[in-house]
Amino acid sequence: MSEERGILTPSGFAKGLSLLSWGLIIATLGYPANDLGIFSNLWIDLHYALQWRPNWGGWMPLPAPALASFALATLILTVKLIRKHRPMDAGYLGGLIALFGAALRHGEPSATLVFISLSSLLLVLGIFQESHRMAFLDELTGIPGRRALLADMKKLGRRYSLAMVDIDFFKKFNDTHGHDVGDQVLRMVSSRLNQTGGGSRAYRYGGEEFTLLFPGKSIDEAIDVLEDVRERIQDTIFVVRGSNRPNKKPGRSKKNQTRKRPEGKRTKVTVSIGLSQRTDKQEDPSDVMKKADRALYKAKDKGRNCVISK
Repeated sequence: MSEERGILTPSGFAKGLSLLSWGLIIATLGYPANDLGIFSNLWIDLHYALQWRPNWGGWMPLPAPALASFALATLILTVKLIRKHRPMDAGYLGGLIALFGAALRHGEPSATLVFISLSSLLLVLGIFQESHRMAFLDELTGIPGRRALLADMKKLGRRYSLAMVDIDFFKKFNDTHGHDVGDQVLRMVSSRLNQTGGGSRAYRYGGEEFTLLFPGKSIDEAIDVLEDVRERIQDTIFVVRGSNRPNKKPGRSKKNQTRKRPEGKRTKVTVSIGLSQRTDKQEDPSDVMKKADRALYKAKDKGRNCVISK
């Protein structure tokens, strides 16, 4: 899976060409050298290189190049999995380990079939998990998106509260400081909301608007939690990069040490929050959300940076 890049791109084409080249090389290894004509010497040298073992490597279950390739690929995939936590990388890593097991049991058809089947299964599971991640998680903030919210709202019980959260003056902030800084603000707010506590679940509803679900909680139980997260967002200070700040970090020469670095503008971000809860008159989650939206508009009218319940 090549994320949004697809196959019909320079990156996708290069990957496909690389896989095709390796496939041709592996297929060629099964032919007798005499049938390859002028390439027979190349085939012999390549076959020897792939089967090479050092003098002290009699204990190796596989030739040295194969072991080195497995080790390098395992290291790369492990680092990617630790850094990005993507299901597809976990599928690749599991599939690679299963293929290593198949290579160790080469010559035993039943064992090889089991390991190859396991490798295929892990790759398929990785694809399904990655597809779920891309469909239900917001790519920018890393928290669940609107599709996940709508799915979870269908599973709510008879008692819950819902809050709509909107970043104050975000469009003006975005136009003034740029979209890169705006993206940082969205990530900061989503991180704070995701750490709200009180049994809440945070979602990015769209644009600068977020949703918090409080399953099993009333308005009275949720409002103090929301006031706390509102204050934590308000207290976060952003240092906006100055227009004359160099892109690269300057060296530690005496000239650079004596020169005063330009300082960025310090700014703050606030949010307005509308809160509502399910009642016997408003049993449908969409009605509860509309009620929270109306409370959010009241918070905006009241001067922003506040929590209004309805």
